[in-house]
Amino acid sequence: MNKLILIPPPVFALLLLGVGYGLDLLFPTLPRPHLPLLGLILMASGLALGLMALAYFRRERTTPIPHGEPSALVLAGPYLWTRNPMYLGLFTALLGLACYLGGWPLLLAAPGFCAVVNRIHIPHEEAKLAGLFGEDYAAFRDRIPRWL
Repeated sequence: MNKLILIPPPVFALLLLGVGYGLDLLFPTLPRPHLPLLGLILMASGLALGLMALAYFRRERTTPIPHGEPSALVLAGPYLWTRNPMYLGLFTALLGLACYLGGWPLLLAAPGFCAVVNRIHIPHEEAKLAGLFGEDYAAFRDRIPRWL
């Protein structure tokens, strides 16, 4: 098992935000597109999506922790149109924060986050779910896109 799987995705998001903020401080002359309303809308949407997905996990009494042992396959709510609504919500919130605060380097956190979870967390989760839920997970994976 890749040891990086033990680092929760929100921690990676915070680290990437820190890197973006540091780069923003290093290059203060870069343009600062400040879009606070768009930022608030994206942050609220991302947070709502993530919390909704978490609520479905709670309802099914299964773990949302990437290295945990799921006891159920969640197929309702936002899982009807994306296999990873928690990650999509965090990605959207990261974009929103970058828009709200302004600064191009902050925008790097969102695609960086996607790269991390696509490389570390999602393959691990998909393999685990395929092993635990077999044909049910294969049908879900074939029907619902990873992101959108």
